[in-house]
Amino acid sequence: MRFGYAFSTLAGLSLAALPAAAFAHGSMKPMHGGIVTMTGETVVELVRAPQGVDIYITEEDEPLAASGFDGKLTVSTAGSKAETPLAAQAGNHMAAPGLAIPAGSKVVVALTAKDTGAKTLASFAID
Repeated sequence: MRFGYAFSTLAGLSLAALPAAAFAHGSMKPMHGGIVTMTGETVVELVRAPQGVDIYITEEDEPLAASGFDGKLTVSTAGSKAETPLAAQAGNHMAAPGLAIPAGSKVVVALTAKDTGAKTLASFAID
């Protein structure tokens, strides 16, 4: 009985030592060729494209309806800062048409849930 207790204690301690990301819900693999970050339970993918910037939002690998959020991008580059609204598209897609993000920029995606007012902030460093 003592061995079982010691084993379960050691197993519990080894699980506690794992990084929090090991318990994250949802894939961190880019699904649209962009870069991905997780904030809380929400995965945000930022895609720089010739026509602008696209954002995709998921939670536990399930798309979140973009129409349920207000959003904006804040781009900081070389000491200047600019905000651009995000427009909801079909599914989990939001877009900032015509926006180009230069390399070396820092980007914050700010999403506000229309039904609850809950805010989600995701930060990206653009190479």
